Amino acid sequence: MTTVMSLIRKLRSPDNKRVLEAVEELRARGWLEDGSLTKIPLCHVHFEGADLFKAKLMEVDFHQAHMARSNLSMADLSGAKLSRADLQGADFSEANLEGADLFKANLRDSRNLTDEQLSKVKRLWGATMPDGSTYNGRFKLQGDFDFARWANVDPDDLDAMAYFFGVSLEVYTQGQEQREMPSKEYS
Repeated sequence: MTTVMSLIRKLRSPDNKRVLEAVEELRARGWLEDGSLTKIPLCHVHFEGADLFKAKLMEVDFHQAHMARSNLSMADLSGAKLSRADLQGADFSEANLEGADLFKANLRDSRNLTDEQLSKVKRLWGATMPDGSTYNGRFKLQGDFDFARWANVDPDDLDAMAYFFGVSLEVYTQGQEQREMPSKEYS
């Protein structure tokens, strides 16, 4: 008898084909959308090209997950830990990223990812943005400020914050000004 736990074990396989089969079986049984995966640790998973459309993945630990080209459209990733995750080319159309931790995540070439979505995440420090640039601090995220304080960086010191984000003072201040402008969508 197939159980949620047996499929979760398959999700942790290093074999991407086996993982994708487990994702489809979870979907067929309704377990991908009913919250069965909430708070599950799925560190280092191989979800390349996975169809996670409308998946409920709240507070899932995807630390260092391989999720390139995944379909995350309409997925609920609120509170998910996506630190150091490879999300290159992933589709984020209408995904809920509120409170998600994207510390050092690779978002290069991600599609349908809006400033509105990114402004609701917990942290983006060190992330590679969809256009290939390094995140410059423009969303003024609480998690980034907490991390700066933890590193003994004064969030009110523009030079120190630019150095903290690894960008020039000019890029940092442009990012702060850009935040006041209308939002854009990375497509």
